[in-house]
Amino acid sequence: MTPDPRLALVSRGDPLTPYLFRALRRRFPVAGQLSPELNQVQRGVVAARTFRLQRERWAQQFIKSPLGYALRTRNTRRRLSRLPDGHDLVFQVHGLSGVPDRPSVLYLDCTHLQSVRQWPEWNPLDGRALDRWIAAERESYQQAVHIFSFTEETRRTLVDDYGVTPGRITVTGAGVNLDTLPSLDRPAAPPPDDPVILFVGNDFRRKGGEILLEAFRLVRTVVPRARLVLVGDRPDIPDLPGVEVHGHIDDRSRIVELYAGASVFTLPSLFEPYGLVVLEAMAFGLPVVASTSSGIPDIVRHGETGLLVPVGDAPALASSLISVLTDRAMATAMGRAGRQLVEEQHTWDLVVDRMADTLAGTTPPAAGVTGTRVARAQQPGTSTEKH
Repeated sequence: MTPDPRLALVSRGDPLTPYLFRALRRRFPVAGQLSPELNQVQRGVVAARTFRLQRERWAQQFIKSPLGYALRTRNTRRRLSRLPDGHDLVFQVHGLSGVPDRPSVLYLDCTHLQSVRQWPEWNPLDGRALDRWIAAERESYQQAVHIFSFTEETRRTLVDDYGVTPGRITVTGAGVNLDTLPSLDRPAAPPPDDPVILFVGNDFRRKGGEILLEAFRLVRTVVPRARLVLVGDRPDIPDLPGVEVHGHIDDRSRIVELYAGASVFTLPSLFEPYGLVVLEAMAFGLPVVASTSSGIPDIVRHGETGLLVPVGDAPALASSLISVLTDRAMATAMGRAGRQLVEEQHTWDLVVDRMADTLAGTTPPAAGVTGTRVARAQQPGTSTEKH
């Protein structure tokens, strides 16, 4: 029997990393884990090269800097070479660095062209700089042994925009970032006359926060005692009746309390590559009202685990929220269905299960040889099942 490949795990520190990497370690031997992130000197050089007066613009220019990409690629090469026992395959989360001369797989939430089209604020590049970035991105995708895509939309853009062979992509979805699924033996949700709408998310405007505030005003005309609880970035908004702004909350027990006390969870994003927080809300048994942006329809089953509304449509959002808030039986059924969907498809162990055949299909090099070559197994066909 061919042994499983030894994985080198690479990530810049995305919040999903510890959960995914623990699941991979439970299934495969791991040679080591590293970050390609820039050191202090490198960060200073890239920051100086990319400086912009507007802070958000500067941040995006920093992340998408060709110099930064080149330095992260060099860091990856050097840090991989230091792994003591060698490796057979590099598993990289997202794609902000290359993996030169190393057999690798990518786990990808979205491509740059998706953000160019749907949320231009994430694209600080134009002209030749944009062309160079897309070229580097295309090269990285083309060199990968396989790409695990969060969503069907990302799979399509990899094929249509970057020329990746469909058989080298598998849609796997993602898992909920919880060590264990919460017990649903919790206090009853607020009574129908005093319901709570919960929103959790940073980047308030991109997450549809302004649309939500507009919709909430309409909700209050029908459900006057409804409350809206906002967690995450503290938006610069005036005091509004029924709106509670909590800002960032680090106390996990307090987050659990907010989920337990909510009637519905909402995420009306203008652009959402996936929406991991939606999975968290579903794990707590909440019905979800969300937009149809990008990856969200891969998670929320309209009419079964929640309701989907067009991007940027405040009246439609208000109508759907009112429907869930005023129909307790429907809300309860959706919450139960969402929790069941998480249990059946959206734990990280289940995500790794969907990756396992492809990862195991790589052939490790002969004993004593560090992981610089892997014979490609025939890859499975692209999965188009929604996860």
